[in-house]
Amino acid sequence: MISNLEIGRMSNLSNTGVVVSVRGSVVDIRFDGNLPPIHSVLRAGQEERIIIEVLAQHDAHHVRGIASTPTQGLARGTVVRGYRRAFKSACG
Repeated sequence: MISNLEIGRMSNLSNTGVVVSVRGSVVDIRFDGNLPPIHSVLRAGQEERIIIEVLAQHDAHHVRGIASTPTQGLARGTVVRGYRRAFKSACG
C-alpha cells in the first residue's frame, strides 16, 4: 500500500493515481491532481501491462475505467499512470 505522502510526490512528477476498487474489468481510480480526460489511456500493474480506458469522471478526484487487458494482480493501492492520449484499438 502506498502512503498519501508518496502519492503526493508521484503526482508532482506525472499524472499518477491509485486504484480504489476493482470489480472485474471495471476499475475506480483516485487522482489527487488533474483528472485524465475521458477516453484517455491509463496504465497499471507490473511493467504497466494493464491498460485502462477512462470512461467517466465521478467527481474532482475519481475516474472509472474499463480494462482492455486482464486485471490479474491489480489491487487497491496499485499505482496508475495517466497518459494524455486517446485510447486506440485495432478494428476489423
